[in-house]
Amino acid sequence: MDQTVQQTDSDQFRIVVPVLNEAAALPALLAELCALDLLQVTIFVDNGSTDQSRRHIERAGATLLGEPRRGYGYPCLTGARAALQTGAAVVIFMEADGTDDPSEAPVLAAPVLAGRADLVIGSRRAAVHGRQGHMPLHQRLGNDWLALALWVLFGLRLSDDGPFRAVSGPLLERLALEERAYAFPTEMAVKARLLNARILVVDTPYRLRSGRSKIAGTWRGSLLAVRDITWCLARLRLCGFRTGEATPRHVRGWLC
Repeated sequence: MDQTVQQTDSDQFRIVVPVLNEAAALPALLAELCALDLLQVTIFVDNGSTDQSRRHIERAGATLLGEPRRGYGYPCLTGARAALQTGAAVVIFMEADGTDDPSEAPVLAAPVLAGRADLVIGSRRAAVHGRQGHMPLHQRLGNDWLALALWVLFGLRLSDDGPFRAVSGPLLERLALEERAYAFPTEMAVKARLLNARILVVDTPYRLRSGRSKIAGTWRGSLLAVRDITWCLARLRLCGFRTGEATPRHVRGWLC
């Protein structure tokens, strides 16, 4: 990673980390963020943890918000609003389970800060294609299905719609994100595509997580994710959406 990028631009971005019972992974993640001098620009949003997650974050001195409404999108949006209120030009979304390498956060933010992209998606391509071995088979198959659906329905080519990503503040406000459960990353990517935003995909490593995934770690979680993502894709393709601009502009779907 270019240390100049980190030192120069870290005051222009904020990292949002949704947290739900990730006590096993947080000590290592917090230590990494501290070593990278990124802890002060990271906003943790607890989604009702019942383990020691909050205590780890508080002891590290990191910013901690609470969001009691369950569902991945809620803490992400709560953190994003807080990030934009600080004047951040870019918001980075990162997982709390240790699978994302925080040293890649400035790398994802750099093209947005340089004006070359509006949304940069970290692709776990090596894991999706089975070359890293950490991602369960059903998760890899689900990612392949999503990549095909995005291409067929929206002409959006993504090697992986991973949650580790950087988005510009102006685009984030225009997206009028609504999904509150599992479809948050997909909704962001599709709406950005419908708005003709500049989307860049950057390969990022996918590390072995600590603890059990609440989505990919169970068939129930995976099926719920498929359900919510399918509904999100169908709704956006058929009905489009209204942007968050002062004069809303309807991005048309097939039926509208």
